[in-house]
Amino acid sequence: MNPNYTTIITPLAPGLVEACRKYLRDTAEPRPAGDFLQCQPLFRFDRIASLHFCSFVVLEADNEFSPSLVFEATFDGPAEDFLGELLDVASEGMHEVYRHCTDYPSSGLAAPQLIKEYLMRHDVGANTLFCGSPGRSVAQVKGESLVRNNIVSFLSSKWSSGEAIPARSVGFLEAVRRHVIRGQDDNCWAEQQAPTPWEVRQRSWIVSSAIVAAFVVVCGTGIIVGSPFGLGPFVLHDHIVRASEQVTQLGASVGSFLTSWFPWVSNYITIEPAILHILIALSCIWLVVRIIELFLTSWTKNPHDQLFINRFPLQLAVIFRYTLIIFLVGSVVLAVTPGMIAARSAESVGTQSGFLASFVAAASITWRLLLLGVVLLVLNYWATSLKLAVELRPYDAVRENVRRLLLDLDRFAMVIAVAVGALLIARHIPLGFSQQIATIVRSIVFAVFVIVAYGLIGILAFYAIGLVIFGVIRVLEMRDKRRFSDSSELIGHTQENAKKYTREEGGINRYQNHLASITSVKPGFVRRWLLRLALFVINLLSRFWFNRGELGGIPTILSARWVVIDGGRRLLFLDNFGGAWESYLNEFIDLAAVKGLNAIWSNTFVSADGKRYGFPASKFLFWKGAQAEQPFKAYVRQSQVETIVWYGAYPTLSVININANTALRQSLFKPLSYGEIDAIFRNL
Repeated sequence: MNPNYTTIITPLAPGLVEACRKYLRDTAEPRPAGDFLQCQPLFRFDRIASLHFCSFVVLEADNEFSPSLVFEATFDGPAEDFLGELLDVASEGMHEVYRHCTDYPSSGLAAPQLIKEYLMRHDVGANTLFCGSPGRSVAQVKGESLVRNNIVSFLSSKWSSGEAIPARSVGFLEAVRRHVIRGQDDNCWAEQQAPTPWEVRQRSWIVSSAIVAAFVVVCGTGIIVGSPFGLGPFVLHDHIVRASEQVTQLGASVGSFLTSWFPWVSNYITIEPAILHILIALSCIWLVVRIIELFLTSWTKNPHDQLFINRFPLQLAVIFRYTLIIFLVGSVVLAVTPGMIAARSAESVGTQSGFLASFVAAASITWRLLLLGVVLLVLNYWATSLKLAVELRPYDAVRENVRRLLLDLDRFAMVIAVAVGALLIARHIPLGFSQQIATIVRSIVFAVFVIVAYGLIGILAFYAIGLVIFGVIRVLEMRDKRRFSDSSELIGHTQENAKKYTREEGGINRYQNHLASITSVKPGFVRRWLLRLALFVINLLSRFWFNRGELGGIPTILSARWVVIDGGRRLLFLDNFGGAWESYLNEFIDLAAVKGLNAIWSNTFVSADGKRYGFPASKFLFWKGAQAEQPFKAYVRQSQVETIVWYGAYPTLSVININANTALRQSLFKPLSYGEIDAIFRNL
C-alpha cells in the first residue's frame, strides 16, 4: 500500500495572517527532544499512527493573490479516516488555526463533521507525488528500524563477555533468528515477508510493456506517414524484396572476381560470393555511422555541457546504427539460405555415401569449429583487455573513442565468427529440412525488415515533430530573456530571505528537513501545457520506474509533491528530504534529475522588488538551467516559503536507512549464500 496524501489550501483573512502564523509557531510547532520531536499538547501528531509527515505553510498575499494557509500531510489509509483521527487528537488546535480563514464554518467545534467536510472540500491533492519508500507504513518503518537496532545491540553484547564466537557468519545469522526475532515477542512479526506494492514487483514487466506499446505506436505512426506516399505494408514489402534481389544481382557481377581470388569462400562457407557485396556495404555504412556517433559523443569535454546541436543527431546516429545491425543480420540470413541449399544439393548428388565419407565430413567440420572457437577466445581476450585498459589508466577523448570503436569491431568480429560456425553446422542439415527453413526464414526476415522500416519512419516522424516543438520552446526561451530579469540578480537577496530557511540552516531538524516553494507559471498556453506535461511524465516515472528509493539518481527525498494551484497560475512544491539544504540542491545540479528540474521550473518565475525573475536560462527545456549553481540556489531561496510547522514520525531516518532496514528484514529468513550472509553483517 502506497502512502496517501492531502494538500489543503484555505484562504486566510488578510488581517489575521500574522496572528495565524504566531499561533502556529507558538502552539503547533513540535519541539526537538534529542533525536525525536515532542508534539505540543493541542497538536499531538504523534498519536496519529498512520501519519508520516505533515506541515503548515502560509502563502503571503501579493498584487494578484490573497493570502492562504497550506496544510499538507502524508499518511497511510483513506484521507477521510486520517482527517477524522486528526480532528480527534487536535480538534481544539485545528479549530483555532482555521478560525483565521475566511470561509471556516461558524459552528466550529459544535459540528466536527462540518470541519472535516470543510477540509476535504479544500483538498487540492497533487499533480505529481514521489515517495522514497513506497509500500512502507509508519508502523513498518518504525518496527524495521527497531529490529535493526536490536540486532546491532545483540551482536555488540552477545560475545563481549568472552563467549565462543561462531566460526562462520551463518552462526551469527542463526543466533539472530533464534534470539532477536523468534525469541522476542515484539519482533516475531519480522519473520513475515514485508508486502511490496505491485508497481515495484512488476517493475520490469511494466517497463517492457511500455517499450512494446511505444514501439507499436511508432510503427503505427510509420504506417500512417508512409501510406500517403504509396508505402503501404504490402507495397513496402514488395519494394524490400525487389531491392534485395536487385542488390543480389549487382553483387553477382563481382561474384566471379571474388571466387577467383577467394575460392575458400565457396568451399568452406555456404554464402554465395555475390552476397558479400551487400554485407560489405552495410558493414561500411555501420562503421561510418559509429564513427560519427563517437565524434558527437566527445563533442565537448564538459559533462554538463549537453548541447542540443549534437544530442539530436547523436540520438539519430544511435537509431540508424541499430537499424543497420538489424538489416545486416537479416541480410546474412537471406544470404545463407540459398547458398546452404545449393551446397547441400551438390553434396547430395556428388558425395559418396558411407562411413568413411561421413567420418571425413565430421572431421572437416570439427577442426573448423575448433579453429573458430580459438578465434572467439582470442577476440574475447582482446575485448576484456580493451575494457580493463580504461580502468587502469584513463584515456583522453581521442584514445577513448578509438578504444570504444575497437571494442565494437571486436564484438562485430565475434558475431561474424559465431555466424560462420552456424553456417558450417547448417551445411549438414538434411536438404528437405533446409528448404523448409529457407522459405520460413525468408518470410520472417522480410517481415522484420518491413516492421523495422516502419519503425524508422515513425521515429523520424516523431523526431521531426520534436524538432518543431523544441524550436518553439527555443523561441519562447529567447523571448523570456527580454520579459524576465536574470536570476543571477537574485543572489543579492540571499540574506533578505534568511528567515525562510532558518529551520534548515539552523539545524532544527538534524536528519530531515522540509522545503516549501511557490512560483508563478509563465503566461501562455504553451508554457502551461509544458508544465503539466512535465509533471504528468514525472508522476508516471515516480510511480513505475523511480520506485526504489531514488528520483533521477537523488536518494535523499522522503516524499515530494508538485501542485498546480490558482487555476494553473502558480506551482506549489512541498518536499521532505534528508540532509542539509545545500547538499540537497547540489544533488539536483550534479545528477540526471537536473533535466526534470529544468523541465518543470523553467516554466516558472518569481517576483522581487516589483520585478519578475525567470528560472536560470535553459536551452531547449532540458539543458543548462539549474546547472548555473549560484543563480539556481538564489532562485530557490527567493521562491522558498517559511515552514512554520513540521512533523515527521521518524525524524532520524533517511530514505537509505528505511530501505536498508526493509532489505535486512526481507533477507533474514531467505535462503542465502555465504557471501550474501557476510554482506548482511557488513551493511550493519
